[in-house]
Amino acid sequence: MTKEKIEANNIKEEVRDIVEKCVKCGMCKANCPVFKTLREESTSPRGHAILLSEDVYDKILFKCNLCKACEKNCPLDVKLCEAIRKAREVLVLEGKELDGNKEMIKNIRECGNPSGKNPDKDKLYCC
Repeated sequence: MTKEKIEANNIKEEVRDIVEKCVKCGMCKANCPVFKTLREESTSPRGHAILLSEDVYDKILFKCNLCKACEKNCPLDVKLCEAIRKAREVLVLEGKELDGNKEMIKNIRECGNPSGKNPDKDKLYCC
């Protein structure tokens, strides 16, 4: 088993520990700006919790903007944004990250900024 696979499995365990507390009541949906805009259950906080509790790691998890609005109304104080952030890390370790993210990181490494332009202005550093 590779180092990345072991790390991904460990992170999945952490994600399960977080989402197992969720009872899927839907209280989180009221504040979610992504759900308010897209109106798709799969993009709602509850939808993400269901996917993660079923061990489904999909690129749809990148639709969450990690604003933590879902955590505001959660009666069980589930830290769903932390679970989603960790799930994204699993997707990256498994090579399933978004092409836009790959390009942005490449641009930061090569040019010092996410757009890949003006390499002499406002340099950023990444991994």
